[in-house]
Amino acid sequence: MSRSRVVRFSPLLLVVAALAAWVVPDPNVDANGMKLSAAAPKSMGAMTFGPNNTLFVGDVDDGSILALQIDDAATAGGAINVTGVDAKIAQLLGTTPQEIVINDLAVHPVSKNVYLTVTRGRGAGATPVLFKVTRNASRPIEEVSLANVRFSVASIPNAPASNPTARRNPRTQVITDIAFADGQVWVAGLSNEEFSSAFRRIPFPFNQKLETTTLEIYHVSHGQNETNAPVMTFLPTKISGTPYILAAYTCTPLVAFEAQTLKNGQHVFGRTVAELGAGNRPLDMISYQRDGKDVILIANSSRPLMRVEAAAIANGQALKSPTKELGITRSTIEQPGVSQLSDLDNQFVVVLQAGKEGGLDLRSIAKSTL
Repeated sequence: MSRSRVVRFSPLLLVVAALAAWVVPDPNVDANGMKLSAAAPKSMGAMTFGPNNTLFVGDVDDGSILALQIDDAATAGGAINVTGVDAKIAQLLGTTPQEIVINDLAVHPVSKNVYLTVTRGRGAGATPVLFKVTRNASRPIEEVSLANVRFSVASIPNAPASNPTARRNPRTQVITDIAFADGQVWVAGLSNEEFSSAFRRIPFPFNQKLETTTLEIYHVSHGQNETNAPVMTFLPTKISGTPYILAAYTCTPLVAFEAQTLKNGQHVFGRTVAELGAGNRPLDMISYQRDGKDVILIANSSRPLMRVEAAAIANGQALKSPTKELGITRSTIEQPGVSQLSDLDNQFVVVLQAGKEGGLDLRSIAKSTL
């Protein structure tokens, strides 16, 4: 009896199982898993553009990376300059320059417009805003609405907990810089691991597991190995065909990691190739070609802009002893007050720079002068 009942109902069970397995695709979600809706980041800091007009933004407060599709039509390009860009943004937000912070800038790969992540206000009531700067003389700055955009979010599961009483709240350094290379979002910052300084890699589209590599370096001016100092800015780059991650730390080691060694679950010791100066904080780093050579340009908090040849990094000897070794040769460039850098086009680097009359200017500087 029981056998005949099983035979009788088995086709129905198969149909029910098939229906349960079949999910109606969400028309609001595209092939990259990005949903068309209102994005509501808690904060917006470090950012970088990737493929298909995708802007990746670090959300420290949420402990996540936000991917935004930013479609922006091609323009004539060329230099882009806005004097007093902070004051103009503050005016648009109905506040003062003292009540905003420009966190990062990035150049759209198609339009060559400049995007800025901005924080309005201080403390718990601060709000994140995304701005676009164009070459339109009548309206050079406009807010980018996030009310109806395609986006996706990747959480960082091993983020350190917030500790406002600490000398430096580790949560504020969960994302110190981000970059896109080889189909992955690279994220520098602190984890809650025993060795907290780390690189994380998140494949895009955001449908695969995040990978983490913990880092250790030799800090020349401190005379010791360190595992808890976060990378402050970094750059994926190829030197003589070998992929590297070039990382700069506060006070101020410049460290080369061969990208192939940065595997999930590994603890990797980097090669310190330069000491850029005690009491200094690296702010940003880009690469470009100058006189037919690949060069790296580094912005610093209390040192001039520095330029190093990429080839010197591959051959640079590891600094290991507690001395005042400087490492590979670098050139200094007198462009004071540069806090952010981005490669604009074949001719220009765009920077955020302290203005002569105070405030901040957005400036394009010819690569030939750098």
